[in-house]
Amino acid sequence: MKLMQNKVVPAFVLFCAALAFAYIPGESGFVSLENEHGIWGNPAGLTAFDSKGALVSYDYDDGIKSFRVGGNLDHWAAGFDYTQGPDHLDLSRWSLTHGNDLWNRSIFVGERVTALRSADFTGTEWGVDLGVMIRPFRFLSVGYSCDNVLYTGPQAPDRIQNLGATVRFGPLMSVSYDVEDFENHRLLVELGMYGARWGLRIPIYGDDEYRLTFSMSLGGYNNVAVHVYDDLLPKGAAWGYHSARNPDASLSAQIIRVPLDMEVSETEDEFAFFRKNSIYLWHVRNLFEHMLRDPASGLVILDFSGYKGNIGISSEIDRYVQKLKARGGKVIAYMDDIRPAVLLASAHVDRIVVEPSAHMNWRGLGGNVLFYKGLFDKLGVKVEFLRHGKYKSAVEPYVADSMSAESRSNLDSLYTDLWTALQTYISMRHAGGAKASDAALSQAYAHLDSLAKQPLVTASAAKRAGLVDTLLYLDQVPSYALKTFFGIDYPQASYRTWYPTDKRIFNESWSRRASVALLNIDGTIDSRMERSVLESLRKLPATGAEALIVRISSPGGSAIASDKIWAALRHMSEQGIPVVSSIGYMGASGGYYIACAGDRILAEPMAIVGSIGIYGGKIDVSGLMSKIGLKAETVKTHEYADATTFTRPWSDAEKAALQQYMDEFYDRFTGVVSKATGIPQATVDTAYGGGRVMIGVKALQAGLVHDLGGIDDAIAAAKQLAHIGESTDVDLMVLGSGNSFTLPAFGAKLGGKILTDFSDWADYLYDLGRPQLWAIEPALFESSLLGVE
Repeated sequence: MKLMQNKVVPAFVLFCAALAFAYIPGESGFVSLENEHGIWGNPAGLTAFDSKGALVSYDYDDGIKSFRVGGNLDHWAAGFDYTQGPDHLDLSRWSLTHGNDLWNRSIFVGERVTALRSADFTGTEWGVDLGVMIRPFRFLSVGYSCDNVLYTGPQAPDRIQNLGATVRFGPLMSVSYDVEDFENHRLLVELGMYGARWGLRIPIYGDDEYRLTFSMSLGGYNNVAVHVYDDLLPKGAAWGYHSARNPDASLSAQIIRVPLDMEVSETEDEFAFFRKNSIYLWHVRNLFEHMLRDPASGLVILDFSGYKGNIGISSEIDRYVQKLKARGGKVIAYMDDIRPAVLLASAHVDRIVVEPSAHMNWRGLGGNVLFYKGLFDKLGVKVEFLRHGKYKSAVEPYVADSMSAESRSNLDSLYTDLWTALQTYISMRHAGGAKASDAALSQAYAHLDSLAKQPLVTASAAKRAGLVDTLLYLDQVPSYALKTFFGIDYPQASYRTWYPTDKRIFNESWSRRASVALLNIDGTIDSRMERSVLESLRKLPATGAEALIVRISSPGGSAIASDKIWAALRHMSEQGIPVVSSIGYMGASGGYYIACAGDRILAEPMAIVGSIGIYGGKIDVSGLMSKIGLKAETVKTHEYADATTFTRPWSDAEKAALQQYMDEFYDRFTGVVSKATGIPQATVDTAYGGGRVMIGVKALQAGLVHDLGGIDDAIAAAKQLAHIGESTDVDLMVLGSGNSFTLPAFGAKLGGKILTDFSDWADYLYDLGRPQLWAIEPALFESSLLGVE
């Protein structure tokens, strides 16, 4: 015992001297842990490691040299190790490992094929190893593995069985007990502190020795480690890499710039030759998650130069700003254009800094609707549209010379409510935050409203009005931040740029993870989106998803496609997969129809919701053909066979038939809304139908949505409906994008849709041949009309 103390105490002192340099997960050889990325040891540890990576190690002790190199993917790993020593010890081993996780990462299984060559025999010894790891609780891991379950070759190697267990005492300490082939017993004590980790292996019984391991992280992805043996000499080293980033790797605080300098979109820009045209919202959210876990990100500059984002996206960014501040961080917004959408995303930052030449746009919301009827009359083109819903204004530019009283009233109410909500939310910052008194909020609101009545356009005017805090160029912001928040005068201060990323956060949690799927309905709903969505939903049950979130930012589109998507989503719910609808920027017309498939409907407070109605029709160009000398002759078997052609107008009977279809679809629409919300169908029709639109706050009051909130609220609702614990981690699977647009190639633009390849042209022609029935409010989707982007 005294000898053991003489060895352990100096080793502990050595550890304390090196405490700031640690981070490699687990300790090799322990069957209940990941065992060096899962490349060696228990093959079940491969998927438990949960990060692609590579590892190289070298050890020299008692005259024995050991070299290892290997790499791992999510489910596969390959490794090579070479050992050389006295008494002609010379062997090399190649290995290929496969692993899987079961039941939400509570059980891990794996198998390994090895090929061994040695100086002791001629030929190659092949073997198969099997392993299992069980983690029933977040604090307990039990592992078992058996080497050489199957083998073939010149030797008959013994089967080696390993059994072990690890108990975690919070995030800082764990204790493992391991038995190798029922002969060697050993203990491992691991301790983490200040982002550091060390492990002391203690022999209990059998042929083993002490070993102390400590390591340091380089940049969050690379690790270097040193192994100290029982003679207190460092005789081993390792280098490891994992693709997931360790947020605890930073040793010092930094000034971080996050560029949001282009459009931030709900769906990913899949094709780009050099630089993508938009930033994926989920990459932005993922970067915020990194910063929330990284102690280095205490001071963040959100660079909104060139930013474009709708109301839903700006609200999401603002929510993460609030999380950063709640964690104790400081956030500055930098912008070169002062607009409502940027100010919404910056509503809770500590300071707003603008470029001296920035342009200010704080003049309320406004826009115009272009009417084409007069032009079409001169051309001899007649647009024949029918509708159900006097507020369904999308048809008016084609069939009327001016806006109807119902349309004007509806848009006027929408604009007023949206502006009031925007101004109220943004004024909270100027009033002193959420805890501000009613009097302070009222005063801030009145001040912002008075600014909108003045044609102010300069950045200096915005500063004098108190809308922003100061005027600086971007490179001046770091020194300004240090001086403002910490009283440090350091003109040479600079920032580091952290880009929105899809890099995963390194996660060693042993807790169960729930699988939740995300489906984007973004943009106009058409036949191409319909096919993509239906294909994704058919595959969904096989993925093991416990719930589905439908993220909607759509003005609607094809009534038939909307109905098919709604039916497919209801089928998912009936199969036991709860559906949560999350309306981001807009869930109007067909977009709201789809939202009603959700077991729970959430909307952003300023989202545009409603437009319950339908319209349909065709274009009659017979007058234009007559003017330019074109003539069409028809051959048909029945009177109405050419009803959808553009060479003649509709007859009264054909109009009546189309109107009957729209009346029936409208009845189905109001019935769908009634079933989803519990509002009587007659009330849906008379009070909220006919094409009326409203913002999310009023939609909640009307009962058209169940709650207000963004993506995090939708995830919480999905967990509740699927009976997933609040503290359970979620693996979010983003299903096939519902985005209808691709990279321009031909450059042709028809019907508001860019046609880029032959499949796009086929889709367009296919849509032309179908009955043209729409549940859409395209004008509302133009953010320039609302002036809030």
